[in-house]
Amino acid sequence: MFDKLLFNAREGDIMAKEEIINRLQPLIISSIRKYYNRHNEYDDLIQDGNVKVLECIGDFDAAKGVHFLGYVKTMLRYMYLDKNKKKAHYSLNEMVGDGDMELIDLLVSEDRGPLELILDTEQSQLLEGILGGLTKRQRDVVQLFYLEKMKIEDIGILLGVSYRTVVNTKTRAMEKLRERIID
Repeated sequence: MFDKLLFNAREGDIMAKEEIINRLQPLIISSIRKYYNRHNEYDDLIQDGNVKVLECIGDFDAAKGVHFLGYVKTMLRYMYLDKNKKKAHYSLNEMVGDGDMELIDLLVSEDRGPLELILDTEQSQLLEGILGGLTKRQRDVVQLFYLEKMKIEDIGILLGVSYRTVVNTKTRAMEKLRERIID
């Protein structure tokens, strides 16, 4: 029955072509779901599938030993997979959300700008100069307490000194830092 329908469609019978397209709608829809599932484009994708079926009717060669339905299924598969390869180009100036922001406004750069790099370098040099006036133990205590957020007890254990020594060292280091910063 289907072979006769295919023969008539290849001979130019429009009704036979329509019947084949109607019968193959479930195959087209399942191919879309399987290989290119974008719900907002379904109508266009179904039309593309219908056109591909019509092309298959004209291109099909039974002498190659392939059944027509298998040929159509393969052609639909490759057509929808190829559609996935197409790159979508979006503008960074496209409005998003409620239309009050552009896409570019949502991007966050991890890179530091030239001004930030200069300021960081200057701050590092200033901090090195200020800390340069401290003893090694004072620098260690300041770094462990303020940068590493360690407790005074833990600093004492780490450095092998008493709690009171750590407190006195930190206090003296902060006094020296104040003097150097004010000068």
